[in-house]
Amino acid sequence: MEEINIELLENQSLQNQIHLLKEQFIGLFTSVANQIPDAELTLLHPHHKGKKISKGNELQHCPYQVLDIVRDFDKKSGFNIRLLNWWGHGLYIFIYHGAEKIPTSDQYHSYLSNAYNISLTGSPWDYKGMIIHQMQTNEVPFEGIPTHINKLKHLQLIKKIAYKATIEELEKTIMKEWRTIKKFKGGE
Repeated sequence: MEEINIELLENQSLQNQIHLLKEQFIGLFTSVANQIPDAELTLLHPHHKGKKISKGNELQHCPYQVLDIVRDFDKKSGFNIRLLNWWGHGLYIFIYHGAEKIPTSDQYHSYLSNAYNISLTGSPWDYKGMIIHQMQTNEVPFEGIPTHINKLKHLQLIKKIAYKATIEELEKTIMKEWRTIKKFKGGE
């Protein structure tokens, strides 16, 4: 007979800590989103759809929180910046480019020199592949991007962001990433 972990089930203190931590990340992502004016998004990508926060409890059995910035997932002309806080796995930033939205050589090399890797998964949503199985690289030369996109139908860059001791420090780190991406894209 399969036992029920009653101790865990009745541990109200632990459940409250989990709830508080989830709310801290929703609050963090809300604060970040509120600091990014739609006018900046328009300069970055004219067909943006704003910002959106989402959350769930079952990404490979773990809770997660997401902040999408730009939100154009068109397979050809799309662009998106996604922050993913995936419990048990870390905090990541993903930059999605549709098949026809290739960054310039300078932009591409700026990503790589700032610790971004290129996803090697066929789906931009394959977090298990990108993160758990490390299906990512920084060894695709710019000249190889058309072949990469022809094979995978998109270009997605990924970077792990180290957690900080406080929400305020983490917010500063995320906003610095935002400003850096704007510079890469020529939006600042």
